[in-house]
Amino acid sequence: MTNTPTRVLSRDLLPASIAIFATSALASFQALGLAAALPDIAADLGDVSLLPWVITAFLVTSSLATVVAGPFIDGVGVSRMFRLAVTVFATAGFAAAFAPSMELLIGLRVVQGAGAGLILSTGTAAISLVYPKALVSRAFAANATVWGVMGVAGPAVAALILTFLSWQWILYMNLPMGVVALLAGWKALPGPYGESGGRLDVKGSTLIGVMTIATLFAVDSLSVQSLFWLAGAGLALAAYVRHARRVSSPVVKLEHIVPQPYRGLGLSTALILTGTFAMSSYIPLYVRAGKDGSAALTAWSVLPLTVGWTLGANLASRMADRYSESGIIVVGFIINIPALVLAWSLVTMDTSLLMVFLVFFAAGFGVGMSTNAALTLLRTVTADANMGRVGAAHLFARNQGFTFGAAIGGAVLLFVVTSQLGDVEVVRELIASSDAPPVGAAEAVRAGFAASVAVGLVLSTFGLWAAISLRRSLAAARLAKRGA
Repeated sequence: MTNTPTRVLSRDLLPASIAIFATSALASFQALGLAAALPDIAADLGDVSLLPWVITAFLVTSSLATVVAGPFIDGVGVSRMFRLAVTVFATAGFAAAFAPSMELLIGLRVVQGAGAGLILSTGTAAISLVYPKALVSRAFAANATVWGVMGVAGPAVAALILTFLSWQWILYMNLPMGVVALLAGWKALPGPYGESGGRLDVKGSTLIGVMTIATLFAVDSLSVQSLFWLAGAGLALAAYVRHARRVSSPVVKLEHIVPQPYRGLGLSTALILTGTFAMSSYIPLYVRAGKDGSAALTAWSVLPLTVGWTLGANLASRMADRYSESGIIVVGFIINIPALVLAWSLVTMDTSLLMVFLVFFAAGFGVGMSTNAALTLLRTVTADANMGRVGAAHLFARNQGFTFGAAIGGAVLLFVVTSQLGDVEVVRELIASSDAPPVGAAEAVRAGFAASVAVGLVLSTFGLWAAISLRRSLAAARLAKRGA
């Protein structure tokens, strides 16, 4: 009889842990490093109006690939999907370093985003399937810690690169990091648990893609055309629901997203991430263009929120031994929402960056608590054979938060800047030139960023309602079970 491992890095679990955490480190460095380099990318390639799509395009395909991966993870296994994910991510990221224009950079980020989505789905399924139940929350927290460590090391490396080299070197690092991740995890992860094979639901995937892209265009332009895009997204959603009811194996089964607890988990997670990411995606732009921060300070500006996220996730994993996951999710919102209120106030009043960074830390802390508890609860209520599909559906909801947060935050910020300055390209001049900035430019960026924070606050507040509804439904289910 073998002993059950008691630590995430126990000998029996070590190969899988290295594989999972190495891919997280790879994805984390790229996300954080390139976000810090956004001002330099805009100064080098121009087309500032397209700048949000450097993030958004990556997140769109990441969302779609995440959900498409679910049936394949159950069918062909985590191991094969892991190899494909890392190969696509690292190769596309390396190629993006040679992009001569903003348009081509965005195109390559689309491909890299697909690899990132596969990495997210395989990593989540692997944690849920590899670790004993008692270690699942700790493993998710350890994964968040990897992101946090990269939050410290990533900006430091990015700052050095941006100071002495160029933003392209952030992308060059994809290739060696990808090779390390592949070597670590080539044979360490499990095979299929569910349905044999794995089959692509082309129609369902297409409808989800149309819905996602139409919604993004709706929030990206903030104009009368937005109504038409929203109508298109609604039609695609209705068509997908009809499709999912008629076929036996849709890419996302309705029973994995519509009933509780899946509905509450998906909505609360998506909304807290949307609200926070509407702000966090443009912290570097705010620091550089709104506060005249140095390249090094800009690179480090994503650190407070990332470290807060890591510590919040670790606290949630410890609390899970004594408190319900749904209660921890609500507590995370109770921390996050006041932090966003303070962030809006401090940015509006143009206070010191130190105070703003402290508030960013608190906002990240709340997100870390809620999202880690949500993943743990998801594992608790899901059978092994469905973990790929259910995990992918939940990650799709999470990615919608990242994607729409970046899109909404960027649209609001650029709308405010354009309305005040008349030309968004002034931002490029502001971040690329050492001369005196154009009159009102920094103020316009600060006002735009404050507006993004305000929109994020509203969205996160709706997420609290979803979390409370989830908690009530679970309490009602427990009472019904006791009375049976």
